[in-house]
Amino acid sequence: MTTVTSASNTYSFVTINDAADPTFNQLLGINNANTIAGYYGSGATGHPNVGYILTAPGYLTNIDVANAPNANQTQQIGINADGTTVGFYVDAAGNNFGFVFAAGTYTTVANPSTGTGTVNQLLGLNGGYAVGFYTDGAGANHGYSYDIATQAFADVAPPASFACTSTTATSTNNNGDVVGFCDTATNTTISFFANTGNYLQLNVPGSTNTQAFGININRDVVGSYVDAAGVTHGFIATSVNTSAPTYKSIDFPTAVNSTILNGINDQGYIVGFYLDAGGNTNGVLATPGGTGGTSVAPGSGIATISVAQTTTSTTGVQVSSSTTTSATKSGSVRNFSVFSAAILAAVGALLI
Repeated sequence: MTTVTSASNTYSFVTINDAADPTFNQLLGINNANTIAGYYGSGATGHPNVGYILTAPGYLTNIDVANAPNANQTQQIGINADGTTVGFYVDAAGNNFGFVFAAGTYTTVANPSTGTGTVNQLLGLNGGYAVGFYTDGAGANHGYSYDIATQAFADVAPPASFACTSTTATSTNNNGDVVGFCDTATNTTISFFANTGNYLQLNVPGSTNTQAFGININRDVVGSYVDAAGVTHGFIATSVNTSAPTYKSIDFPTAVNSTILNGINDQGYIVGFYLDAGGNTNGVLATPGGTGGTSVAPGSGIATISVAQTTTSTTGVQVSSSTTTSATKSGSVRNFSVFSAAILAAVGALLI
């Protein structure tokens, strides 16, 4: 029988927020050099998403503000070993376009099957392959993978037995595995693990809403689930390529009803975000081997740092060969969730 236990006490937690906006930060992707992709800003009027890239271990100073040119909003989401990132930006008309950001240049990516009211988002990246989704004319999402070199798209579509009505592909690894989630005809959200066309369900026991957001080479999967009381927890799942995955919850110690885990690297370092008592959304880095206490000492506890900005240069936007549309999209940006020197030294030691 599959069970859920807590693993929170086995991690050290560091809150990482951009000094430009400490009220809303999401850390979404992390590579094996511990470089983190994310953004600040809730997306509300006057509070736009601004993408950033954080380079370890100097999180206090090493931040590139990476906003796509001519974009009203940008989210940096997935990052690979060479620092290439993927995500999406929102134009003046409210359309969402996926992008690849490499060597200071943005390349726009839009699946040719996209419907009216353009929504394309790239959410995960490994090597030269990205995954994400587009929204069709009826408002349903469809997962896909994207080969950056050939600009080829391939569907990520769970079998009919999953009863999916809307599918999102979120992450991929060096094995060619893909994870994601889908809404079903029974008003539940289930997650999936896919490899070479074979799909397995990932559902945290007791939850009707499980969303897988990240996978590493070891097939450790992170994401979020909602319990019977309506509280959102982070989770890590192992043995996901079997019929009996193991699930463990991971929650930031002072989170209020919401912890989301979005990315994991091959060393098991996890990034995400949580909601605090003041209603702020805070970026979080969780490193294995801690004790979940309140000390900022390496290997245990909680630290909070606020990063300063430096600006990255960009050489403009290139548009991929895939077809894009220019129809106006109404509504707001889609987010994944409904929702000092001593410290720097401690954080640096955590990441060695």
